[in-house]
Amino acid sequence: MSKKKKSSFFEDKSDKGPDHDSSYPPGTTEEFPQATPPQTPAGGTDQMALMSQMMQTFQSMMGAGAMPQQWASSQPFQQVEETSEAVSHDIILPKTLERGIVAQEGLDVHPLYSKLFLNEENEILGGIPKGCTITLTGPAYSGKTRSALEMVVRAVLQDIKTAYVVAEEGFFDDKGSGRNDLFSRFLKIAIEISGLTENEFRKKYDEKYVIIPNQYHLGKTWNDFISDYRNAVEVLECKFTIIDSINMLDPSKLNTIDNLNALKTYNHEKGITCVVIGQVKDSGLPQGGEALFHTSEVSLHLTEKSMTSKVQAEIWGSVYRDTISIINARSKVCHTLDFPVKISTDENGMIRADATQPSDNEFPEGFWE
Repeated sequence: MSKKKKSSFFEDKSDKGPDHDSSYPPGTTEEFPQATPPQTPAGGTDQMALMSQMMQTFQSMMGAGAMPQQWASSQPFQQVEETSEAVSHDIILPKTLERGIVAQEGLDVHPLYSKLFLNEENEILGGIPKGCTITLTGPAYSGKTRSALEMVVRAVLQDIKTAYVVAEEGFFDDKGSGRNDLFSRFLKIAIEISGLTENEFRKKYDEKYVIIPNQYHLGKTWNDFISDYRNAVEVLECKFTIIDSINMLDPSKLNTIDNLNALKTYNHEKGITCVVIGQVKDSGLPQGGEALFHTSEVSLHLTEKSMTSKVQAEIWGSVYRDTISIINARSKVCHTLDFPVKISTDENGMIRADATQPSDNEFPEGFWE
């Protein structure tokens, strides 16, 4: 008794016998099985049913395509007209790229953050990585918004057109309630850094930055943000942007990672350096989790560190059971300091490197200047 052979995609088709049609696609000379004519209850042929069956068969043949000897699945690949384009414009041919290796540049907008990134020689880059989307995350009252205001000031002082997206609190208190609003705090920082009076700074730099209010309670949505952001970049020609914060652009916090991905892609296309402020959970991880770090190209993470032993406290120049603040930098585009930096705030409440650091940390030349 012969054993039945199992079908395989790799079986040899040459032993099928002389009557087997091996052409591909199959030839049209092969006979089709004859359908049994429909019968009436009396046993005769139902002419109307037969006519209907013939019409259905004809329609099926027409629907299969008008090109004989051709599989329907191959039709999309048939060349309809001559074209000089060998490939789609979305395909990149490396031989057409004129520029090769690029040295990462820095944008100097913060006296501490600009020193956390290093070049190929492990020297201070002199700025946050230019052309990148950078996340700045940390707990409440850690100095994120004040850092954002300082970066806006330092950018406009370099004549860099800047857009500041405000999604958490109002930028300007038009009710005259006496609140020290964001605009007031911004001007105080501007006066401190520039050495100008309020009127001098405003007269010279008010046209160098724009504010995009995007508070959810005002009915603003992610689509509204996209429209305003594109206008700031494409019409007003802003090259540096800060978003405070991306979590509040979608209060449900369900689309934070997708939103950041879309924002990063757009920034790449337009050559925008963007700082995205993010909130953190009680666990210390940012809203969106570790995925937020993986999605961004560069991250700055502010966190608190408890001194759980006297030895640890001595290393960090602190006190047992005290809590210190540190910052970690990560980057996909350049080197960073490979250790956390202890931070504190100066007399104006702005984040700076603390004078007491672990003795094992070797800071690059110029860090303390």
